[in-house]
Amino acid sequence: MMPPRAHSTSINARRVSRRDALSDPMDRAARRRTTDVTARAGRLSAHPLVPMAALAASLLASACAGGGGGAETGDLEEPVFAASAALRVLGPGAITAGANHTCAIFEGGFVKCWGLNDEGQLGLGDNVNRGTGTIYDSIPFVNLGTHSSGQPHTAKAIAAGGNHNCAILDDDTVKCWGSGSNGALGIGVGLFDKIGDSPSEMGDNLPTVNLGTGRTAKAIYAQGNRTCVILDNDRAKCWGANIMGSLGQDTAADTYVGDNVADMGDNLPPIELGTGRTVKSLALALEHFTCALLDDNTAKCWGNNNFGGLGLPGGTGSGQSANLGDHAGEMSTIQPIDFGTGRTVQAIAAGDNHVCAVLDNGQVKCWGANEAGELGYGDPGSVRRGDGPNEMGSNLPAVSLGTGLTAKAITATGNRTCVLLTDDRIKCWGNNYLGALGLGDSTPRGNAAGTMGDALPFVDIGTEITGSTPLVPTTLVAGGDHTCIVESTHSRIKCWGSDVYGQLGVGVMAPGPPPARGDSPGEMGSSLPFAFIGSQTAHQVAVGYNHVCASLKSGGVKCWGYNGSGQLGLGDADARGDAAGEMGLSLDESLIGDVESILAGESFTCALQELPSSSLTGIKCWGSSYAGKLGSGAASNQGDSAAEMASLGFINLGTGRTVKSASAGNNHVCAVLDNDSLKCWGLNGNGQLGLNDTTNRGVTSGQMGDTLPAIYLGAGRTAKAVASGGNHTCVLLDNNTVKCWGLNDHGQLGRDDTLAQGDQANEMQNLATVFLGTGRTAKAISAGAEHSCALLDNDTVKCWGANSYGQLGLEASSDRGDAAGEMAALTAVNLGSGRTAKAVSAGRNHTCALLDDSTIKCWGRNHRGQLGLGDTTARGDSAGEMGNNLPTVDLGFGRRAKAVVTSTNGHSTCALLDTSHIKCWGESVGGNLGGPGCTGATAHCGDGASEMGDARPLIDLGRSYL
Repeated sequence: MMPPRAHSTSINARRVSRRDALSDPMDRAARRRTTDVTARAGRLSAHPLVPMAALAASLLASACAGGGGGAETGDLEEPVFAASAALRVLGPGAITAGANHTCAIFEGGFVKCWGLNDEGQLGLGDNVNRGTGTIYDSIPFVNLGTHSSGQPHTAKAIAAGGNHNCAILDDDTVKCWGSGSNGALGIGVGLFDKIGDSPSEMGDNLPTVNLGTGRTAKAIYAQGNRTCVILDNDRAKCWGANIMGSLGQDTAADTYVGDNVADMGDNLPPIELGTGRTVKSLALALEHFTCALLDDNTAKCWGNNNFGGLGLPGGTGSGQSANLGDHAGEMSTIQPIDFGTGRTVQAIAAGDNHVCAVLDNGQVKCWGANEAGELGYGDPGSVRRGDGPNEMGSNLPAVSLGTGLTAKAITATGNRTCVLLTDDRIKCWGNNYLGALGLGDSTPRGNAAGTMGDALPFVDIGTEITGSTPLVPTTLVAGGDHTCIVESTHSRIKCWGSDVYGQLGVGVMAPGPPPARGDSPGEMGSSLPFAFIGSQTAHQVAVGYNHVCASLKSGGVKCWGYNGSGQLGLGDADARGDAAGEMGLSLDESLIGDVESILAGESFTCALQELPSSSLTGIKCWGSSYAGKLGSGAASNQGDSAAEMASLGFINLGTGRTVKSASAGNNHVCAVLDNDSLKCWGLNGNGQLGLNDTTNRGVTSGQMGDTLPAIYLGAGRTAKAVASGGNHTCVLLDNNTVKCWGLNDHGQLGRDDTLAQGDQANEMQNLATVFLGTGRTAKAISAGAEHSCALLDNDTVKCWGANSYGQLGLEASSDRGDAAGEMAALTAVNLGSGRTAKAVSAGRNHTCALLDDSTIKCWGRNHRGQLGLGDTTARGDSAGEMGNNLPTVDLGFGRRAKAVVTSTNGHSTCALLDTSHIKCWGESVGGNLGGPGCTGATAHCGDGASEMGDARPLIDLGRSYL
């Protein structure tokens, strides 16, 4: 027996903690409460999304700018359709904070919003707040509509105003939702209207904003009840409240733009900022003024100038309006802001009534109102800058950030300002209501002498979950009374400040009143939790008889469902998922540490993990020990008592042998070894182990290791993949041909007879390959209970064997492969016009395929809803049921799949979604579907109307720390 794996120091320490917990005679609930959730959540793999040069460029431009939500698309990776890995934020510009809500674009371009939802600003078709209590897993992605191909629109950039959001979609169009106050949505919605609080208002029913003939957007900004875009030609347009000329239209005749569709499109001219001048970024102040960073790295502001926010060289001056942009001819004559001789601007941000800029030398200068010290000059609130003569230019001092410190990005909102320093640390000053500055108190900074410079503390955002490496922020955004960062290693989110409406995304109400983080000592640093806006994600799912297991993206394995033989690996025989409160954080991990692969059979589970002190892989199994299928020689079940999982060892497959891949059938397991040979163990009553006899292997340890023979696959032939079925086995050989052996009562071996193979002497030596069609080879194989399927080299699917329920997809119910000539005449499954397959999974009496467009189709028996079609009607056993007439499985709006997995011996199906979450449907037994079941006529899910799609919840694997 191979010794247990020895992990690195941090992982090993966690494993000791886990063993102690398993050995401790605490009751189940108490043991779960001791689970080290934080440590488990920290093992997200690094996945750089944006090149560092592009990242720096985006930060230095304005990805962090604009008090409530500036976002540019130029430096973001082009979104791909599938959201891979854990829910990572897409990159700079992909997070935004509104007055009391937060939104982010996650990998793949999918948007989630959380916090206050009174105006439909979360875009979920209701007015329910998200992010408080324990509803973290009920936050769906925002429905942005679909392409003509049926694939969902995704987002490139997003910006939050006070109570509305606007996103640039993957086709560079713009959609807005939430409060329509003052025309901020740009779609003809008036003062008291809102969009996004009704299910019929989102998706394809949500119109795009008319930006003008041929015009698209490359960056978007929002604040209060105003929205602006930078167009593809680098000109800017703004709509919403036009009070005091803040939209830059040189007119005060219309106080709103966008509340009538006639205001938009070509009728809304781009802002005139001087001959030949274009825009790099924008900053929107809440109180009706706007600033632009221009292509020549100068800055201009217009709109309300009551507090000096326009930064005019000589104050308002004589002969010119106190405001700019509200009278004809003013925009073209606005002078650039004077920052001092030779100084230019690299980033700009605006709060309620103040503006701050990062200059080319890394200094920060601020002007406008100073109610709470937001300018950072240590002055009382009555002292403003920019509202009188000679206050700008060289007379405007640089903000004291501390000895030797300079800034590279800036954000502002309300009466506070934050900078991202060039050493990747953060400082904030101004109003500190509910801890928005992140300093562990509610005391403002910058409003009195001695509060800036070296006296101003850094914001402590903590370290990596394991180890002491400081988190590095790449994006910094400020909302109404909260602030958020995205860290560089795993693109996770941390937020602090007000949590009244769940805008911090921590899933539970912070201590309060009112709820907040960062306003008391001990709440920042590593005590500040990551936002968790969805369930943990998985990279693989395995479906057993009545249990399911997932290997997590963050490492480890979780299993749920029936557990009579300890197949869940939780140290007892209690089912999980069949009662409330048993999933999510309450569900312990079966294994700790990274798992290469997980497989499940009838009442047992196996996992491939790295061997001790090696990058190579071994296999370990637990659950029912029947017929030696655990491969350990154990005479009793393993995993149903506390000590058994802690001491579970790797299966001995021979001296120096390791495992590349494996497959579990009903009661036997087969593994492709490092030398591409194949070994099988467990039940062998029908020759399924391929050893020319019917002797079980693995019943004693002496039958394993070097004593267990490799299967003869043919002269010079080796294995690429193996599929273990009910009582038969198929292998994909190195030359892409297929061989099958074991039970053959329905022709599942594809030999045109019903004679078992591998159970008598010399049968393996004479075993022929399966005929898949002239010139055809296989790319992948799958073995069900009594039928087999192959994904062919031309991406079609062929299945043979038992067909009583249409599981072969041939619109008939007679078996194939059990009589002469049937394999030669076997046709490919009709998946629909133009459709091909990426993967196939053969179950007990049904089959599912992952199609080329990442949708799923299933056929065969359906008495438990295992086909996921909302009824119990079999498909594939009668004419006219396949092809275009076979519906795809409804996975929820816009959702596609990475994988589909059926049970060789059960009546359920699971899909790994494009977001790396899991959905399961079909027979509900012992909690195998991740819950007590559906509430229709039966507890089974997928057998009744309205049980699939968005009505089918994700499997709750515990909070995901983004």
